[in-house]
This record gives sequence, C-alpha cells and structure tokens, in this order.
Amino acid sequence: MFISVNQLESSEQRYANVGHGHTGNDDFDLSEEAVMADVAPEAIKGNILNTDENLTKRKEMLSAVSPEPVDFAYERAIGENDSVYSNFVELIRNAKQKVGRIAIKEGIKITGYATGFMVAPKVMLTNWHVFKQIEDVADSEIQFFYEYNISGNPVTPLCFKLDSSHFYISNKELDYCFVGVEPLDTSGKTDLNTIGYIFLDPSLGKLGSEHKEELNIIHHPDGDYMQLSIRENLFIKITPTSIWYETDTAPGSSGSPVFNDQWQVVALHHMGVGKKNAQGNYIDKNGEIIPQIDGKIDASKVVWEANEGIRISVILKDLIAKCDNKDILSSITTPSVNKPTPNFGHIIYDEETGNKKQPEHLNSPFMEPNSNMINIAIPASLIEKNGTINININQGMVPANALPPAPAISTDEELFAEIKKLEQSIDYSNCKGYQPGFLNTGINIPLPQPQNSIKKFIAKTTGTDNIVLKYYLYSVIFHSVRMVPVISAINVDGDAGKRKDNSPRKDVWLRDSRLSFDIQLGDEYYKRSGFDRGHMSRREDANWGATAEEAKRNADLTCMYTNACPQVAKLNQSSKKGLWGILEKVVLESGAEQENGSTGKISVFNGPIFKEDDPVFRGIQVPMDFYKIVLWITNARTLKATAFKLSQTKLVSDIDFEQLDIDQNTEFKEYQCSIEWLHENTKMDFSGLFAYDTFEGSKNDSMEIKSAFEITTHIKKHNN
Repeated sequence: MFISVNQLESSEQRYANVGHGHTGNDDFDLSEEAVMADVAPEAIKGNILNTDENLTKRKEMLSAVSPEPVDFAYERAIGENDSVYSNFVELIRNAKQKVGRIAIKEGIKITGYATGFMVAPKVMLTNWHVFKQIEDVADSEIQFFYEYNISGNPVTPLCFKLDSSHFYISNKELDYCFVGVEPLDTSGKTDLNTIGYIFLDPSLGKLGSEHKEELNIIHHPDGDYMQLSIRENLFIKITPTSIWYETDTAPGSSGSPVFNDQWQVVALHHMGVGKKNAQGNYIDKNGEIIPQIDGKIDASKVVWEANEGIRISVILKDLIAKCDNKDILSSITTPSVNKPTPNFGHIIYDEETGNKKQPEHLNSPFMEPNSNMINIAIPASLIEKNGTINININQGMVPANALPPAPAISTDEELFAEIKKLEQSIDYSNCKGYQPGFLNTGINIPLPQPQNSIKKFIAKTTGTDNIVLKYYLYSVIFHSVRMVPVISAINVDGDAGKRKDNSPRKDVWLRDSRLSFDIQLGDEYYKRSGFDRGHMSRREDANWGATAEEAKRNADLTCMYTNACPQVAKLNQSSKKGLWGILEKVVLESGAEQENGSTGKISVFNGPIFKEDDPVFRGIQVPMDFYKIVLWITNARTLKATAFKLSQTKLVSDIDFEQLDIDQNTEFKEYQCSIEWLHENTKMDFSGLFAYDTFEGSKNDSMEIKSAFEITTHIKKHNN
C-alpha cells in the first residue's frame, strides 16, 4: 500500500512536539479546547496522564471493567506489576475474533491489505488512508479467522464484503473510516452477528502512567496471518488527539485496534515516524531511498521508528458530531453483547459466567446435558460373554491401493459422511511418490523445492516437518494459504502395454488426512462455483501399471484436492481447452519416440503461477496461470526439458469473480517459456533444470503456441 508523504510528515511533526507544550496538532479540524473539554486544564500542556485526577479515574475505570482484582490491575497500570491472571488468554480470544484482515480490491484485483475491527453489529473501523472516499471501498472485504490454528495450520477464513451503502463516514485529519459490512459471508452461510463487535468506550481512565503501562495490538502486518503484539508495546506519551507507543508494526497493521490490559480499545493504530537519511529522504532497511510517486511512498518499505494511534475518545467525539444516522450511532455507542460464534470449532464462553459452553454444533445425543459424561451405545454383537468389547481397531482402514468406488448414497449429507469416513481411513504408507531416477539416464532429478520467500506458507503433514505428500507415481508440495499445490510431480510411462485399465472413469475427490482439512478446499468450495477441480498431475498420466487394477488404483488417487486447482471448464476439460489439451496429448501421452518406435518415459512438473493480483473467490485467491515442465530422454540417451505456461489473462478482464460471470468463449493462450523464468515467477527452485532447457529464446521471452505441429517439431528437433 502507498501512503501520503504529507501524512507521514504530519505524524512526524506531532511526534517532534510531544512534551514541549505544543501538540503539533494544527492540521486537525478539532481544536484543542474541544478535544480537551473533559480533561483537567493542566493536562493541555502535555501532562495529560500524570495527574492525581487521571490516576483516580484510572482506578475507577478498573473497578468498573477489570476482570481481575482492582488493586492488582492498578499496580500493573502504574508499572509496579508485570503479571496477568490466566483469564488474560480468554480475553485475547474474545477480542481477536472481532479483528479481521481487509483485502483492498479494485474490481477483482487486490491492491493492498489492512486491518479492521467490528465496532457495531454491521460496522467496522479502519483508517481513512485505507478507504479515502466511499468509491474506494468497491469490492473490498474483511476476512475473519485469517490465522493459524493450534497445530500451526491456516484456518479457513470467513469473508464478508464491505457495504459502503449501509454506512460510510471518514475523517482525513483523524485518519479514521467507519464502513458498513454485509450481514452474510460470501458463501451465504454465516451471519455477521456471530462475529460480535468491540465496544468503543469514550470514558477517561483507560490508560495509566506514561513509560509504564503496556499496550496490546492485534493486527495483520503486510496482510499476513493474524499476529498479536502483547504487552511489548510501551505507552510513551499522549496528546489531545493521539497516543504514542513503541511497537513492531507493519503496513498491514493500519487500522488495528490498540488495547489496554483490560482489552478496551484506547486508540486506532494510524502510522508513525518513518526513518530518514541525513538529506531528509525516507529510507528502507537497507538504507536505500524509497522513491516518491505522486507524493506517496511504498509503506511496506518504511522503517518505523515510533508509532501513533488516534485516541478512540477523539474519534467518537468527531463521529457523534458528524453522524446523522441515529440508529447506527446508537449501535456504535452501545456496549456489545460480545457473543462468540458457535460455528468455527472454537471454544465458546458464556458472557455472564465466563464459563466454557458447549458449541451448538457439537450438541450431540451422546453428550449428557451439563455434564462431561459421554454416552456411547455399544452394539450387543460386539460384546463378548465375558463382558469385553470386541472392536477391531484396524477395521475400516483402507489402503490406498484398494480405493472403493463412490458409495451409492441418497442424500448429500450421507454422501459427505461416507466420503469423510473414506478420507480418514486411507493408508498412504505404500505410496512411494515421484521418483527422481525414473528416467534411467544416470541423472537424478530431485523434486524441486520451494524457495525461501514461500517456505513459511508450505503445509507440513500433521506432527512432522515433512512437506512432501507422496501418492502413487506422483508427489505434491502444498500451499497452505492458497490451498492448492505449488508443484505436483509425476512419472509417466507411455508403454501401451502398461495401460490396461479400460474401466469407465468416475472421479471420487478426497481430502488428504495427513493435512488439516481446514486448508484443503473440498467439495464445499467447488459446489455451485462454476469451477472444475483441475488436476495438476493428470489422471491419464497416472493410469498405468503392471495390472489393470494397479493402473486404476494409481489413476484414482490423482483425485485428491491437494492435486487440484480451481479451473474453469474450458481450461480443465481436454475437449474444450484447445492447444493446452493438444500439448498434453503430444508431449505427455505420445512422449518422445525412440528409434525402435516404442514410447519413452517422461517426468512432468505441474503447478500454478501465483500473482499478487490473482482474483479472489470465496476468500481464496485463484491462480490464473499454470505451468508444465516436461523432462524426457532423447534418442542419444541425454536428458532434455521444455517448459510451457498457459495464460487465461483475457478471461479475467470481463469477470466478476464473486459472481463467476465467466465468458466461456474467451480464448486461452499457450506459451513456451524458459525454465529460468518459471524459477523466478513460481518461487520454486528449478535451477537444477536450467542445463537441460531446450527453450531457444532469452530468459524473459515467451513464444505463443499456435498449433500442435509447433510442439511436435520442437520435440523432434531436440530428440537426437
């Protein structure tokens, strides 16, 4: 996100004048007298907190809201105690549910990220510099639960579109923006009321002593998963309009709530003071000057030396003066009920007692009401005469080499239950995956690995550091945020004698139990979406083996959500997707013809090419471009490789991705490209393949493929 240099300089001016009898506040519409009407006169000189009156107010506030003994909390507020009670964790849980990542969008293009939080049943708060005018809200959305779960796996976020027609009020000088939020999430299943909201308390007494009281911030720095800056944010100064604190924030933190230890919002995180060189230019962490474009600089490159938050009491005072919608104003100034949602598998707490509650969706006939006891009915057939229970713990474990056909189920619910049972029962222990030495050239081609820039997003199998999912004949490395593979690598044998499976094709799509189901798209994502489940490693490529049963087994196991990307039908279905299908036939099915006329072996790397502006559907960015790298053995027994990419950029320009108004007549384009270009643009390490690349252009060139003849000509040219 780009931010105004004028805003940065105004913030810098205010910081420079802190504590010198002048607030540096001349650029604000609100006068100091108006802002300070409810503060002791001596506080106007910059000594707002360190007065007996304020400390008294602080203790009164603690008495009213503190979820712990007042004296204990007061000692912490004045810097004499650094401990917290264990319910501090539950307060964090309750607060963070209402904070979300904002995806700033122009049409389908994501242009930046920020943080926002719910402050009324259908209203959120963020910064003015996030949405400077009502038109800027456009198709943007707020995403709740964009975070890691207890196992370190990403949670599927809940996405709600913003609704500026419901409410929009902003103030440039105070850098705040209230925006309406649609009442249902983008899937149409979850009510916004289940999220709750944070009450903005205008009363004084929410802060204690400067340089002693710690603050807490919940934010999405750089659009990353939710992060908590807990009790490491030293409150250093307050002015009539803002507070200053030392913390570690980033551009995506704009719009974050700043809390005291009682989890009251004391400020809206705004920005701060950026580091400059001796000549007064803003510089990045490497000391390089950050270029200005139309009076703005890239916030992601700024090194923050101090941080400023706009006081909530000041924001509320201005809002009350401006807002003529009495109903919405009342909802913002009314304390929230704060009912957590029962829909996400989180622990639920009773707001009156503070005790844990059983989530509604877990209420079960097996559970005794108000009890920890569970009733399990054991069939008489499993009980032996001596009273022991006869249960075969291996019963139902289905090896991956014997996948059953899809069950004939009458309802969607029953089908889902049966599929889930199958998913959880598959044994992958005999799956060997992609084999580096498959081509028998004497050269092993290891599975390419993610580069450092995306390693943190790569999924690991539960309880391990393993990132490779092995299936029969192919392996996958999976992106936990995009929820699609970064690479799917497969070994293909073109020998017709090994393609004995002639059974009718029937795909049964499964999630992989070695990963959290939360990070796999699943049937719910694809259902009524307009997308196909686009194989990366194709079913046809795996449909070979020593027997017909083995070939079918291998093919069936390509129908894994970990091996799929959302693709429109014209792209995914061979009969509709033009040259991309021809490419697969020519290279993957025919392979490289050897001198004796037999079909050779090939290995293929498949995957998406991620871009920052990939469109979003149901909260997930969908890749528009895909790649294939084919490795084969020439007649001279040398190793060669060629790379292809498919671009559906033309498709994107005319589609509202949330409605999936797809122009099925749009033409796709196929290109041949260099492996080095893919290395740079996929963030996968393909450097080990550079020496075998047959691409004849420069690194950044690409050549459009217009006929199958071009493909076969290229293969034959390099096959000797």
